[in-house]
Amino acid sequence: MQNHHDKTKRQVKYWQYAAWTLPFVALAIISLTHFIGWETWLAVSITSTVLIFFSVAVFWWWWALDKIILIFKSFEETARSLGLIQKEIVETKNELQKSHSDRERREQD
Repeated sequence: MQNHHDKTKRQVKYWQYAAWTLPFVALAIISLTHFIGWETWLAVSITSTVLIFFSVAVFWWWWALDKIILIFKSFEETARSLGLIQKEIVETKNELQKSHSDRERREQD
């Protein structure tokens, strides 16, 4: 389970870096092509930027949904494990009570 946690932390860090840098890079490219006066390049850079941002947003959405599903699966596994632990505790408690009552009967005899 720790492996998924480390992998997710690393992926979140990459998404943070992308969110911090890509908008500024795109703005710089669009501004540069605008100020240089390359009208054709301006249209290409704006169109490319919009397509890239849309693609990244869709990819991020699917990545986030995948992580949410993984989290819920982890919760289900934890709940199942805790249920087994609770069952074992109840069985141990019953065994201890039975052992205690058996010992009391032997002491009374």
